[in-house]
Amino acid sequence: MKSKIIIWIFFACLVANLITPNLVVSGAWVQKKHGFYFKVSGHYFFTTKEFNHEGRQLDIFQERIIYEDTSFRDLNLTAYLEYGLLERFTLVANLPLKTLTSKRVEIIGGGALTRQVTTHTQGVSDLALSGRYALLDGSFMLSYQAGIEIPLGYEAAPGNDGPPLGTGNVDFVNHLLIGKSLFPFPAYLTGGVGYRWRSGAWHDQILFTAEGGYSFGSVLVKVTFDGLKSTVAPPDILGQPVTTPLPGGGGALPNIIQGDQDIFKISPTIIVNLTKQIALQGEFLHIYAGKNTVSGTIYSLGLIYTK
Repeated sequence: MKSKIIIWIFFACLVANLITPNLVVSGAWVQKKHGFYFKVSGHYFFTTKEFNHEGRQLDIFQERIIYEDTSFRDLNLTAYLEYGLLERFTLVANLPLKTLTSKRVEIIGGGALTRQVTTHTQGVSDLALSGRYALLDGSFMLSYQAGIEIPLGYEAAPGNDGPPLGTGNVDFVNHLLIGKSLFPFPAYLTGGVGYRWRSGAWHDQILFTAEGGYSFGSVLVKVTFDGLKSTVAPPDILGQPVTTPLPGGGGALPNIIQGDQDIFKISPTIIVNLTKQIALQGEFLHIYAGKNTVSGTIYSLGLIYTK
């Protein structure tokens, strides 16, 4: 029971906010009225590494001697939509469909026996809904975006102890976004800061992003720096004590363990315009630092349709 609780909490912390962008936005700009930006993208992520609560890169579960050869894989199909409801107001939605797989070797009987454990979880993750309003509209953009994140496929206790599809909490997020066109140069800069209010036991988070792009005719090259930082120092999840509530019985229950984490990513991206309305996007999202999160690179390929 103790091991299952710790494994579940560990993966809940690792998976939270992994694929879904910290700021579910594509810059500070809004869509024209009744115009839209729709992208369907597939993501692949595989890793055997994680950042612990001190930010050190280790093998997953390296600090627990009863597990070996642990790996994590996330196959993710995500739909992202921006729709211009009004001239200065755009609706934004993001919904991932995930297949998560974790593998590990468990050491039994002090090393006398081992067994391979593989678990899968599949389903929809958290739905992110928000609205973006243009405070200033022109070559310099200033926008405010606010929304909600709703768990759809979350299970409090997955039957196979597999990785959860989200945090299970309804969170509220807002952002202040800026953008600047560098015309006549075919380039732009955009960025923003945000704050996520979390409804569960986990602490609030500060979000930030910075992006620059340059267009070579029909090809756009951009680089995004993306960050998420907890308002408190992430704790040592696997080091938390597990205690019995009452002497002599009551079952083994964990103390309050909060899955706070820091995540820092860099994302080089190439977008190729095939027609005026259709584009193909390739992206590498590298998690280069963090605490209580996995380490590695997410590979993404997307199809974009605009109007």
